[in-house]
Amino acid sequence: QQAQQAQQAQQAQQAQQAQQAQHAQSAQLAQQAQQAQQYQAQLQQQQAILQARQQQMQQYQVQQQQLQAQQKAQYEARLIEQRVEQQHRMQAQQEAQAKRAEEMKNKQEDMKRLQAETLAVAGMRNAFNKMNLVIPENFDSLKEQLLQKMAAELENCGSQKAAVQADYEKAIEVGQERVKFVLGMRKKNEEKMKEAELKREAAKQNTKELLVELAALVETAETAATKFGVSVKTLCEKTDLNSESAVNKAVAKVEAESEIASDKAKAAMSFIATNGGPIRVVGTFKKMDEDEDTPNFLTLHKQASTAKNGIDDNNNKLKAARVRFLAKAAANDVVKIHKAIFTKYDKNKDNMLDRKEIVALGKAEHGGFTVNEATLDMIFKVMVGDKAKGVKFEEFMRLQTAVGIARERTKDLERRAVREERENELADARKTLQGNIEEVMLAIKGASSAANEVGNQIRTLPQKAKDMKSADMIKKAEELEEATKSAEEKLQAAVEEVEKFGGDDVDKDLQNWVKVEKTKLVAQKKNVDNIITRAKTAILSFKAQASKQDQAEVQALFTTAMARLRAFMASEKLTPAELFKKVAGGAETFDKDKFAAFLVKAPKVESEKEGEDIAEEEFVRAFSTLDEEKSGSVSDETFVASLRRLMKVIKDVALTDTLSLTDAKSVRRLEVGEAVEVLEGPVKEGELSRVRAKALKDDLEGWVSVASTAGINFLEEGGGVFKVVKETIMTECFEIDGGSKVGSNVKESTRKLKPGELLEVRTWGKKQEGTGLTRMKCKAYADGMIGWVTTLGNTGIKFCELV
Repeated sequence: QQAQQAQQAQQAQQAQQAQQAQHAQSAQLAQQAQQAQQYQAQLQQQQAILQARQQQMQQYQVQQQQLQAQQKAQYEARLIEQRVEQQHRMQAQQEAQAKRAEEMKNKQEDMKRLQAETLAVAGMRNAFNKMNLVIPENFDSLKEQLLQKMAAELENCGSQKAAVQADYEKAIEVGQERVKFVLGMRKKNEEKMKEAELKREAAKQNTKELLVELAALVETAETAATKFGVSVKTLCEKTDLNSESAVNKAVAKVEAESEIASDKAKAAMSFIATNGGPIRVVGTFKKMDEDEDTPNFLTLHKQASTAKNGIDDNNNKLKAARVRFLAKAAANDVVKIHKAIFTKYDKNKDNMLDRKEIVALGKAEHGGFTVNEATLDMIFKVMVGDKAKGVKFEEFMRLQTAVGIARERTKDLERRAVREERENELADARKTLQGNIEEVMLAIKGASSAANEVGNQIRTLPQKAKDMKSADMIKKAEELEEATKSAEEKLQAAVEEVEKFGGDDVDKDLQNWVKVEKTKLVAQKKNVDNIITRAKTAILSFKAQASKQDQAEVQALFTTAMARLRAFMASEKLTPAELFKKVAGGAETFDKDKFAAFLVKAPKVESEKEGEDIAEEEFVRAFSTLDEEKSGSVSDETFVASLRRLMKVIKDVALTDTLSLTDAKSVRRLEVGEAVEVLEGPVKEGELSRVRAKALKDDLEGWVSVASTAGINFLEEGGGVFKVVKETIMTECFEIDGGSKVGSNVKESTRKLKPGELLEVRTWGKKQEGTGLTRMKCKAYADGMIGWVTTLGNTGIKFCELV
């Protein structure tokens, strides 16, 4: 029974399953039938649309055929009109050509007639011009020629016949006047020649008189010069002038004759200088007449010059003779003086100085010098013979010299002993100073070693800097600065010691040596100074590189931070303002800690390297870029402006209400130069890339294509930078007369903006009520100042424009 029950239950279950399968199959068949009906309806709808489009196409073809027929008729009509117009133009051109040919023919005939007249007139006037050069001898013949030419050519002059007749009469008058003028000029020239001849005769007579006077002056000068020459020769041959007074007396007598001769020669030369010009003009270098014996000017000039040169030569001889005679007289005086000294010490009057007398001479005449026996032996050996008892007067000068040499030798020995003692003292003092100098030198070398060590480390910095972070670079630069400062302090201590050298406590004989050593120390100090200076320069460069790298690292961190924020905003479908609330935790601002904490938890982006995690303190560094006002916190306005993506319209394009262009309606047309804020996208719509954007000009939103299917760009990145085109001011508040400060990082409430400055938009421009000015909040690139700027005046003047 159990088996039967089980079998029955199984059969019942199978029946139920079959029934369910049948119901499912029926439902499926019903659904398929319904889908078939829907498909049939869609197919019928599409066929209806196709039929409607075919009807439209047929209508379009009919319209095109009608339009083509109309255009063909219009074309044929225009063609007929053009042909008629062309025929009219050709006929008019033929008539114009015929008229021009007739005019040309008449003009050529007039030209030939005019050329003939011109040639005839020119020939006549050339003939008339000859009267300008006529002379009395050919006036009548030329007049007859003109009369004949007038008879032959006057009729050919045509319209200029009357003018030619008048020119003929005028030419005759000119010829007559010319003849009168020539005759008058001839008469004047004859009168001038007669007057010149009279003047020449008078000048000739005057020249004769001048030459006679010059001859007398030259003769007087030659006589005086000859007399002076004889006196000079006589003086030079004298031998009895042994005193200065006798020499001066004899020379004075001859000098008197020199003065007379010089005056005579000077008078002759002065006469030549005064009257030589007139004499030469008349030309009396030779005899003026064959029958007259007039003196020759060149000969007289030469004679005067010779006399003057002779006087000058004799004056030079006189001066030389005077010098020679005075020298001889002075020598005689010296001999007398030495003779008196010799006689004074020759006590026994034997005309010789013995040993005792020579010793007395040395003590009295040579500053108390005592002549020793060795010197006396040498003197007697050289100057005294074997049989003589002493030095004769002839050897007295040699004796004086020998005693003087012996005296100086003795003094040299004494000075040498003093010098050696002084040198020993200086050597001891120098040794002490040398020790001090060496200590300073060691101190300078220590500073040099320290500076060189810094330099060695600096030389390796460029290679090491490639693998160093900016923080490590700054730390290394600080270490090198400390080492450089230590070397500089050591050098300064050594310099202070160097400055102590060369004072009053150093012996004056050692001061030059100390000066040289001090110069060496200063040179060493300069070398170390140069090393330290180069090290400082290199450290500053390294710090600048570190600062630049730090800025690059911070910018890279900021870029990554912005990328994470945008990625998070896109994944969560948040607006920048909503994202700000999440970062700030509901507060009005957020600080660096909140900023870094949020970014550490935010998911990474594709641009980040795998396996590298950015620490929270690194994002703290990126916060400084976002904190534009350096207040330690960021407001929603700054945050939203940083995350905002702007694009600039570079070609007119439509802003539509939907993503799809099939049933889209145009919101308005975006013009070149406008800027839009991207709210969503880009999104692919067929082959187009489209973004949802807000026009910043009027806040209208819609969809816009980035580029066309042909590759023509409508939008490009940018649109947030303006350039000042006319000088304006930046203020704190939107109201142009409000506020007193622009921000915490500026000193004044306003600043002038000059043309060319760049501004980064923070709040887009809006019109101020009352003034009609369009004002925009922005950040100046030059100094980071943030404030409000007028972009458009109420009269249409543009102060800033989009870059």
